[in-house]
Amino acid sequence: MHIRKNKPQLSMSLSARHSLILLWAPVFFALLYLSFSLLMFKYGPIDWPIKNEEVFWVLNFSYLVMFFLGFCLAIWNRPWWVDRERVLHPRDFSVFFWPACVCVFLVVLIGHRNLTMSSSYVPTTIFSDFLTGLISPEKGYVYKLSEEAKENFSGNPPVTFLYGALSFSKLILIYILVAGWPKLSRRKKTIGSFISIFPIITGVCVGTNKPIFDVALGFSSIILICALIQPGFERLHFLKERFVIILMTLSIIIFAGFYYQHTMSVRAGGLEYAASLSSNSNSKVSEIRVKPGFQEYCESSGDWTLKICSLLSTGTIYMTQGYYGMSLSTDVPLETTYGMGHSKFLLEALRKYLDIDLNPRTFQHKIDDQWSATGQWHSAYSQWANDVGFAGVVLVMLALGFYFGGVWVSALIGRNDIAICSIPLIMTLILFIPANNQIFNILGSFASFVVLFTAWTGCLVINKFGRCANRRGYTC
Repeated sequence: MHIRKNKPQLSMSLSARHSLILLWAPVFFALLYLSFSLLMFKYGPIDWPIKNEEVFWVLNFSYLVMFFLGFCLAIWNRPWWVDRERVLHPRDFSVFFWPACVCVFLVVLIGHRNLTMSSSYVPTTIFSDFLTGLISPEKGYVYKLSEEAKENFSGNPPVTFLYGALSFSKLILIYILVAGWPKLSRRKKTIGSFISIFPIITGVCVGTNKPIFDVALGFSSIILICALIQPGFERLHFLKERFVIILMTLSIIIFAGFYYQHTMSVRAGGLEYAASLSSNSNSKVSEIRVKPGFQEYCESSGDWTLKICSLLSTGTIYMTQGYYGMSLSTDVPLETTYGMGHSKFLLEALRKYLDIDLNPRTFQHKIDDQWSATGQWHSAYSQWANDVGFAGVVLVMLALGFYFGGVWVSALIGRNDIAICSIPLIMTLILFIPANNQIFNILGSFASFVVLFTAWTGCLVINKFGRCANRRGYTC
């Protein structure tokens, strides 16, 4: 009876202290974004020949509903995610600054070599590669995919394992910088910031946008959540104390936008890019094209309008092409991939080290003649469906919504450090659902997710056990 009385009292106090808007805002923004991506797929400038349209829309509606329900369940049980001692006595993570710097330094060096396909861990050509990537990003991008690069590059499994094991430290360092910025010395601020943004240099060297967006999203989301957990009257002071790092983050976001426009303009080819998607497929049964009315308007409205239209059509393809792959897969029979098919990294590791090739069992491989399994993107739904089928993805979305809600409450109300560091990964996962399974396809993000998920879950179990032990008269 004592426990039952305490639980609603805690719930009421938490509700009184934190606005319901802040609690529910993330799920509504996520649903708005995913709904917008579906609307762009249906009514945007690209004419996608959707296959099995009725099934496609029923599935997507079900996924969004289950995601919302999962989040609701997490909010309903929000006392589960809160350690009251942690709220009353926040920890200072600045003592881990130098260990985090060392770990991230190793990660960015290994990551730079892996992404640039270099033969050395010392980036001796970094300045020339960076300038080339700024001016002609397609050169680095094409070289990375070339046979020459693959022949010159040799992997090192122990080093790769180290890279994966330490990848989560990038988010830890960003959190330390944001949370402890006023207390850090100028030397620590300079060194920590440079190491944290080094992946931007790597991304430019190979003409790809993902590392740049990862840094921008990491800093912006952690700054946002750290500001939100402050009492209302302290938020402005919190932001003023971090003016420099906020200005740096805004600069990164602006650069990310301009560089994306630059890379897409030289790699995609404007309004003609949509037609190239059909011509690159082995089967030309379905034609992908820019909608005729939209194209006619763009071509007759001047150069600047044409440039904006080209960017809009390219951005729409970038966001929604995974849905097209999903529509082609909805009537393909399921051959389970035993929990491995959701991750290209796991599939490749199985093939390379255990000589087990599960790729032929995936939906992506089965529709390769219509939509390239490797050259085009496939929605995260399709990749999760490799393991559980498209009907089973409703449970995946329920679990994702529940996890998202739990982490959000744990970060916002419980001020849980691990939960705060997990927010950028969850945001990236959700943002890329229409396009691909971004988090689980790449070793660094996959390992970071596993480490932070395990640490967050472990902390919850330990705190729960400690509270229960105390109720019985024992010490934690």
